[in-house]
Amino acid sequence: MKLPVHRWFRYSAGFSAAWVEELIKDLAPQTILDPFVGSGTVCIVADKLGVSSYGVEAHPFVYRLAKGKLSWNLDIDTFLEVINDIKHLATNLKLKLPENLPDLLNKCYTDETLINLLKIRQAYLEISPNLSNELQFLVFLTINAILRPSSYVGTAQWQYVLPNKRKIKTCEPFDALEKQAYLMQEDMLLMQSLTKVSRANLIQGDARNLQSIPDKLIDLVITSPPYANNYDYADATRLEMTFWGEINSWGDLHEAVRKFLIRSSSQHVSKERLNLDDLIAKSIIEPIKDELIPVCKELEIVRGTKGGNKAYHTMIAAYFADMGSVFHSLQRVTTSDCKICMVVGDSAPYGVYVPVEKWLGKLALAAGFEFWNFEQIRERNVKWKNRKHDVPLHEGRLWIESNIMAQSPSHKFGQALGKLLEDIVLDDILKPRLQQFAQSQNYYLDYQKSRPARTGKKVTWADKYGNKHDLDFVIEVDGTDDKLGRPVAFIESAWRRYTKHSKNKAQEIQGAILPIIELHHLSAPFYGVVLAGDFTKPALEQLRNNGFAVIYIPYKEVVSAFKIIDFDVAFDEETPDEIYTTASKRLASLTSSEKEKLRQALMQVSQKEVDTFMTTLRNCLERYITKIVIIPLFGVRYEFGSIDEALLELNNTVDIDIPGGRFEKFEVIVDYNNNDTIRANFQNKAVLADFLRKLES
Repeated sequence: MKLPVHRWFRYSAGFSAAWVEELIKDLAPQTILDPFVGSGTVCIVADKLGVSSYGVEAHPFVYRLAKGKLSWNLDIDTFLEVINDIKHLATNLKLKLPENLPDLLNKCYTDETLINLLKIRQAYLEISPNLSNELQFLVFLTINAILRPSSYVGTAQWQYVLPNKRKIKTCEPFDALEKQAYLMQEDMLLMQSLTKVSRANLIQGDARNLQSIPDKLIDLVITSPPYANNYDYADATRLEMTFWGEINSWGDLHEAVRKFLIRSSSQHVSKERLNLDDLIAKSIIEPIKDELIPVCKELEIVRGTKGGNKAYHTMIAAYFADMGSVFHSLQRVTTSDCKICMVVGDSAPYGVYVPVEKWLGKLALAAGFEFWNFEQIRERNVKWKNRKHDVPLHEGRLWIESNIMAQSPSHKFGQALGKLLEDIVLDDILKPRLQQFAQSQNYYLDYQKSRPARTGKKVTWADKYGNKHDLDFVIEVDGTDDKLGRPVAFIESAWRRYTKHSKNKAQEIQGAILPIIELHHLSAPFYGVVLAGDFTKPALEQLRNNGFAVIYIPYKEVVSAFKIIDFDVAFDEETPDEIYTTASKRLASLTSSEKEKLRQALMQVSQKEVDTFMTTLRNCLERYITKIVIIPLFGVRYEFGSIDEALLELNNTVDIDIPGGRFEKFEVIVDYNNNDTIRANFQNKAVLADFLRKLES
């Protein structure tokens, strides 16, 4: 907080700018991203070093503060003139304290100080419409920077206001404004002596989708996501937002701020009334589900023994569901050689340990990254006497990478072999069968090719989170070359040489496909995967248990097929690099005749799997409805503020013996001949009728 520009506004969720600068110099990236940019630390350092950057911030107020910091390159004389104009106008204003002043402002300021601050606010509001957007942000930041120095109450380490704590020294608002302006002038002069242009792109958005950032652009991510430790990031700027009239009380924070943020506080999940079973059922957390459930269940039990009754059980589940979406978004926007560095800390709500970096690492692998490791910086929860539990915690850097083995001969050979198998199995074996089926049923088969209905050659579909995924095959109803149809089947493929990576790959496929299926669940009853290489039995069962139809060609069958052309590909992790290099050259020089022999051999070993796959596909797409159940639900709605109240009124008030009340919803159950079932709820007949018509088509 002593560094130029960074010191303009204190935001507790920041990290060391000096460390960021060291990291950028060491890794020399082209374009940096901080998806939780806060008040702009990473983008400011990138500007100083002349590197392009993107920063995404979901907190609307903090975003505006960051925009102010990133306006360091404006004309300094113009900035100072505006500050002087505000001071002059404010000095001559006649203001009285409003009658309905928020309690927080009364607790934090003397009447005289508050009147002067409100005069400065009013002057800014009158002058700002005539300023450029960047200058508005800069001056807005300047005024916010004087609010705490002008208050006689204390501020906790994490920016919470402490009305009962008195400061020895405070600043008069007009003096504080002048002092802050000249401090900023000094820093602007320094930054402008180093570089003239800001290369930062600041976006008010959501790290869970990163919608405004192009694909495959980012080659370094430096960030610190919200910690799963119940800190309420929305509350950090409550004083400032109250001063500007954006909220009147703590209760306004959810709609104004909290609902946009990663769900890392119990206040957030309690307000949204989240259900643990619904959260656990989300496909995005499948990679950690077996470890997550016991922790959440324990938190649910411990919660009942605590006076605070905090919803840590749903908070933890919601947090990792959100972070899973973040990793899928990062996979889309990062290059194949991108490095990700996240400053993270583990957690122990109610003394129940949550291995944050481990679970984040697993979610990253499921999203398509290949490697993670954790570098501990410091221990936590070992010093403070007032700590609420004695579970040792730590903080450090979570490193995530995509392509750590790209230069090794074994990895190059594995990639080339996987590409050859993909070409043969998908293009020469499966695609003809899919084409024949699609033509016979009047479907449209989409695969990697030029198609006027979409951009580029890739087959790309978005999931329910807005993330886009490239697929091998999609079957559509009413699709043509010029028009996208309604998707009814999604098919993906994967190759893995070693079983140690197979579960990660299975989880990655699930993380991509299942959220797409959830979005198109009414029209896409089929999803399948074609696997070749080494996949463990648990990995295969995991896919099948989640509804995937699977074609699996084991590595031993691949080795047998290559023996037909006298090519031994039975290598392992102990094989010398020179043998892999020789094998790569042989693979690259295969003749058309050798490829045809391979095709015939692989067709023979995969025949049964492909036949079963096609039968499942046909049964899914040719299914028919056997029964539709429509249940109109009527009742009286009871709402309670606590569990104790609900339990009490359950016996005293809730009457199930005499039905009554108003219409609530239609519950619909649709059964198919192949045992598929669709369950849905609707609030009116028109929407229900539209749903039934879509089923018919």
